[in-house]
Parts: sequence; C-alpha cells; structure tokens
Amino acid sequence: MFIRHVTIAGIFALFMAVAVQPKTVGAEELGPRAEALIAKLADDAISKLTDPTVGLDEQENRFRQIMQEYVAFQTIARWVLGGRYWRSATDEQRERYLSIFEQLMVATYAHRFQRYTGETLEVAGVQSIDENQVLVRTTLKRPNADKPLHVDWRVRSTEDKLRVIDIMVEGLSMAQTQRAEFSSLLRSNGGDVNALMANLETRLKKARAERLASNEEASQK
Repeated sequence: MFIRHVTIAGIFALFMAVAVQPKTVGAEELGPRAEALIAKLADDAISKLTDPTVGLDEQENRFRQIMQEYVAFQTIARWVLGGRYWRSATDEQRERYLSIFEQLMVATYAHRFQRYTGETLEVAGVQSIDENQVLVRTTLKRPNADKPLHVDWRVRSTEDKLRVIDIMVEGLSMAQTQRAEFSSLLRSNGGDVNALMANLETRLKKARAERLASNEEASQK
C-alpha cells in the first residue's frame, strides 16, 4: 500500500474523461503499474509544484510537463467537447480549442499546489475495468477534516503507456460535470464551437488576472 502526498487542487486540476461503472475482476498485471503511476504522480506534484519560491512561468511549465506525462490530455479534451462537435469542427478550430483548453487548465490550477497543507493520498486498491483499464481507488486525508475524500483514478494503457483518463471525487466525475456545462453552452449558442472557445478565452483571461493579483499580494507579505 502506498501513502503519498498530493494537494486537493491537484485532484481537481486533473479532472476529466468518461465515467464508468467498473466490474470487480483481477488486475494482476495492470493494477500494480497503475498504483505506481498514481503514487509517482503524487510524489512529482509535491516535489515539483509546492515550492513557493518558483516563479509563475516556471510553475506553469512544471505543471504542464506533469500533465503531459501522466494525463491523456487530448483524449480527455476531445471527450469533454463531445464527439459530434469534435468531428464537425475544422482543423483550425480543433487546434485552437486544444490550445485554449490546456492554457485554461494550467492558468487555473498550476499555482494552487503552493497552498499545500499536508494532505496525504493513500492507495487503497484497484478494480479492473477491462484488459486495458483499471480504477485505482484512493483516499485523500486532509488536516482538520472530519473524514477523508474518496478519489478514484481511471487509468488506461495505450501502446504500453499508462495515462490517467478520469478522476472521480466521492463518485462524481469532474469530466461529466465539465462536459455537461460545455454541452449546455453549445446548445444555447446553436452548436457554435467558436462561441464556446470565446467563453473559454474569457475564463482564461480572468484566471491569468487572478493569478497575477494573487502573486502580487503574496510578494507584498
């Protein structure tokens, strides 16, 4: 059993993908590798992202590198958008969407790791979904909290590479919530992907302004 540290912000920073109802079967081969992946992800988050002396740009670069190493980002982003909208989008729209989505994730979540207050992540077990996917069950223990959070990580093996494709907190898929929000925005704008991206760009500007203000406030203390 692994015990590692990770911030709660990190949990939500890595939200996404398709929620499933796993069946309990053996995970003899993939399971241990997936457990190790989540433990290493937690270790890397703590060692690389919790240093308050690191500058804004470097913090974001480190977060982006971790996301690219551990998370199937493009698969997730496409699912959150929705298959029919992805298929109907032009190559230019797809490229722009992926870029904005990644920038928004980085700007929103990268700096929250510096709020680390001693949370611990404990890997409790693994459930197999199919021969290429498992669900790693963990609990996030927080100082001064009455009870831990139950966090499940869906890990997929593709071409012998393991990547996180889903995170569920207390049974709630962050991806489903995000996909539902995107779907609502698209429907209210007649399915216009450009309208969704304009909305994401507005959020990105707000997130960047907030992180700059927060950094300036912290530097004055």
